[in-house]
Amino acid sequence: MKVVTEQADAEFMQAFFENEAEGEYDERRTAKIQQALTTAVGQKNRESTLFWQHAITFLALFVFLYAALGASLTLDLSAGNASHGHKSIEYALEAIPVLIAFSGYFIAILYLFHCKTSARRTESWDRAIHALESQSSGSLFTAVNTRSSGASDYSGPAIATALALFIGLTWLVIYNYLTFTTSGVMGSVISLFISTMTYVILDIQLLKPTHNHAAPEEPEKAEDKTEETKKTPEQD
Repeated sequence: MKVVTEQADAEFMQAFFENEAEGEYDERRTAKIQQALTTAVGQKNRESTLFWQHAITFLALFVFLYAALGASLTLDLSAGNASHGHKSIEYALEAIPVLIAFSGYFIAILYLFHCKTSARRTESWDRAIHALESQSSGSLFTAVNTRSSGASDYSGPAIATALALFIGLTWLVIYNYLTFTTSGVMGSVISLFISTMTYVILDIQLLKPTHNHAAPEEPEKAEDKTEETKKTPEQD
């Protein structure tokens, strides 16, 4: 059976053994592959467990927000006006469901990005395990995946991503509907613009790398110091 990712696996193994020559240290390479395979399988299982724990936390938070939204919609605004006689209290009570809906939409975006990240990392670990198994004895991981593949072979992270997208669209509809009922067409247009910009800004901010860009400059500084040390004897 021809492996489609053969070239990708070769590049992965080349990067994995970048400091070792091909054909040398056979025992060391075999031991390193087995250790890396064990580590990759364990790390994949660990991340899968953490993903579902985080998913349960997000879903529990969404249930709380749905309950809070339902409770806020049952507030009696007429009784509040009769007892206090202030329009500001009515506006504040009307804003509570809108704020809850926007909070649900904001958290749903974060949950969607979390699901996409988990799906990407799961795919990366699967490719790493496949590449390591191809260099060791047997291909159990590849054989099991090939046997279980079919019309109903759905991906868990993909299902979670679809669920996160549905939840996000639900909160978006609720948020725009509430702004339409409280502020009219203009308020609905403004809320749609705010929700779109919120998604774009979060996407841009979360895609920024977290590592320090100043780190690669350190080797250049080291080279400058070596050049200075070489120049000092000549000057003397």
